Amino acid sequence: MNWTDIQQWESAPLQKHATECENKQRLLQAAGDGLAERLGSLVGTSQTVKAAKVALHKRIMAIEKEVNFLISSAEIASEGAQGINEVRANADDAKQLAQSWNMTIDSSGNVSIDAAQVKMLKKAGKNILDVKYMVDTAQERVNAALKRARELVDSLSQKMSALDAGTYDNNVHYSAMNKVRPSLPPAGASAHEVASWWNSLSDKDKQWMIEQHPDVIGNLEGVDYTSRNQANRIMLPRLQKQAKEELDAYIAKVGPHMNGPEFEEFARLSARVKALDEIDETLKQESDGVPRYLMQLDPSGPNILAAVSQNNPDETQHIGVIVPGMTTSVAGNGEDGSILDYDTHATVMRQSAQKAAAPGEKVAMVSFFGYDAPPGVLAASNTDMAQAGAKKLSSFLTGIDAAREHGAGDAHITVASHSYGSTTAGIAATLVGDGVIDDLVQFGSPGSGVQDVGEFHVPEGHTYVSAAPYVNDMVQGVGPDSSFGKNPDTMDGYKHLSGDVGSLKWTRGPGGILPVPVPDPFGSHSGYFTEGTQANRDIGRVIGGNPPS
Repeated sequence: MNWTDIQQWESAPLQKHATECENKQRLLQAAGDGLAERLGSLVGTSQTVKAAKVALHKRIMAIEKEVNFLISSAEIASEGAQGINEVRANADDAKQLAQSWNMTIDSSGNVSIDAAQVKMLKKAGKNILDVKYMVDTAQERVNAALKRARELVDSLSQKMSALDAGTYDNNVHYSAMNKVRPSLPPAGASAHEVASWWNSLSDKDKQWMIEQHPDVIGNLEGVDYTSRNQANRIMLPRLQKQAKEELDAYIAKVGPHMNGPEFEEFARLSARVKALDEIDETLKQESDGVPRYLMQLDPSGPNILAAVSQNNPDETQHIGVIVPGMTTSVAGNGEDGSILDYDTHATVMRQSAQKAAAPGEKVAMVSFFGYDAPPGVLAASNTDMAQAGAKKLSSFLTGIDAAREHGAGDAHITVASHSYGSTTAGIAATLVGDGVIDDLVQFGSPGSGVQDVGEFHVPEGHTYVSAAPYVNDMVQGVGPDSSFGKNPDTMDGYKHLSGDVGSLKWTRGPGGILPVPVPDPFGSHSGYFTEGTQANRDIGRVIGGNPPS
């Protein structure tokens, strides 16, 4: 297998095969269950009854075998489709970089650039270090694509051999006559494998899984969000009770006089209680007539992580995902930064996007608090938390894509990222597979997360930036290019949205009173969420699928 070979790979046929298998097995399951009921209703000892039972039994066994084969085939095809999307994302990335920087990729995957091209690039103002970085980056992408391709072929070969041998475990174990509850998919199963597994379950088995394993199902990427919302709403009151009991027990243990470490633990436990209460209050905001979906509720780390959507992401044509930045958390810090605060931002963004959407189309707006954002300037001075958060965000986005691909069909997904969250989102956009992110918007950004837009696994021409006047939002571009990536506002390849965030102060200039921004280093940093501003309208238009031209 070489570079030329993988250029021919397409995921669509495998995804289509997976969907066809899922549809066929559901029909066969219904037929098998119906025959099992008929078999159970046959009574008597006559030869006719015995013959009918034998015939039905054989028929049911054949259906069971075929159903399990189709379930397994769908899971394997789904793994192949997602794997190809990951391969293609890196391959397309490498090809775009090669085209932009006049590089060559040979059939074996070796990236090179000749001296004449380097000279031309230098004349065009490109730094030689940038040229070397892009060659190295393109080579890394080629290597990643080839490595993933080989891993995928090996994995699919093993699973297809197991399928032929009858030893493949689909974790469903369908039987019409001997009902067996499904088992959870193995750790490490891809979002598309999980989606295929989940769709193979009957409604009764899905409900059983939700009730028996709400902590798992609520955070399992690939499961639909109607189900995850139900599971997470089961868990929320349990976690609230547990968190309050843990805090009360700790206070009783250490008493009112706490040393430094004891107070830190008290503050952490208090924040967990507050975080869960903030989620509860956010869900109650659906009294405005817009349903909230608790897409994620993760208590596994020191801080509670969560994601809430306005409207059902299983059904809408457009899904916007807000990624917040520094000092934000589910609990918040007493200022504008909790998940409840961001529900207000999500309302403004959703309404703006809904106005831009085509007639009959609907928008879901997600507040993603599924990563630990820096609590202060010191932690935000490097990209450690952005790198960790990008992995979680890319997994979350892949889960949305998988659930939709195996559900109502592909949705238009826009990542709307603010401040440090824009760097997190930029890095995440280099990790997702092909077709996951349709549009990327970064605003108030300290750095894009990349050195070239070709590094994003986002369709060419679908990266946007909104930038308020620099004197009132000095967060923009503040991160070192080497770690935070280049400033999207001054970087080639971005489409520029309005930076008008309102509240422009007037001052007297040489020609009279002019709309000259009065320096206020961070006064406009959060203005992108302000209702009615041109910046907010432009971001909403991208989310609604009708971006400014």
